[in-house]
Amino acid sequence: MRIRSNPHTHTVFSDGRSTAREQIERALALGFTALGFSDHSVQELDAFTGIPAPREAAYRAEVRALAAEYAPRIRVYLGLEWDSEFGIADPAAYDYVILSAHYVLGGGGRALVDCRPRREAVFALRDAAYAGDGEAMAADYFERLGARALQRRPDIVGHFDLVKYFNAADALYNRHSPRVRRAQLAALEKVRQSGALLEINTGGMARGYVDEPYPSRDLLRAWREMGGGVILGSDCHDAALMDYGFDAALSWLCEDGFDGVYELGGAGEEMFVKRPLEVGGIPTRVC
Repeated sequence: MRIRSNPHTHTVFSDGRSTAREQIERALALGFTALGFSDHSVQELDAFTGIPAPREAAYRAEVRALAAEYAPRIRVYLGLEWDSEFGIADPAAYDYVILSAHYVLGGGGRALVDCRPRREAVFALRDAAYAGDGEAMAADYFERLGARALQRRPDIVGHFDLVKYFNAADALYNRHSPRVRRAQLAALEKVRQSGALLEINTGGMARGYVDEPYPSRDLLRAWREMGGGVILGSDCHDAALMDYGFDAALSWLCEDGFDGVYELGGAGEEMFVKRPLEVGGIPTRVC
């Protein structure tokens, strides 16, 4: 099968490099039947990635206008990536919401976990607020994300373990720590209880930041055992990378025993549609 939609797409309204029209044209060239925009929510404390508040209405209006213009050719959704700690949003104004955690917190401070120019701030917060205990910081990250998922009940939880962004060679925390693992599983269980889909996010791979998806495959296997649903998203900031890693992700899902993956529905379909995973007509549980 091929994935023919992407729910996690950014534009120049927040921190994307491509316009909404450019993203739609790329989706059409790939044969997509649906595309969902998800620019970052407004933030008052840190406007580094979010839509500037005066531009949010313009973002909604442009996507809605393009959805009408392109309706005969592709279904376009108006979504939002809602920061789990600092995002300001009215979910009712959008077709769907992706809830994502972008910050580690502690000692009254905060640090973006995925911004290269701000890398040292993440380690400084760990050392100052957690006395160098990266496992405690990572556990707190997952505990807060799980709590926010239950509180806000989003449609999708995005890049679940983004906190590993600077953790090559366990530089930030020990990824095998039992404490971190317990926090991850507890957070996944809360996401499941919230009813959200879990995003398999290939954006970090597309931009060369990490060599595996968010979340890692061991967490995806745990999620499958919990009975949770998954949806692929490329976290696309550049139209050229719209479907990066989708074929590889489908292979991983097959290998790990998933029987289906959700997509954004095309014309006449529900917003989220589960597609069966098959390879050569063989169900994935025996592929």
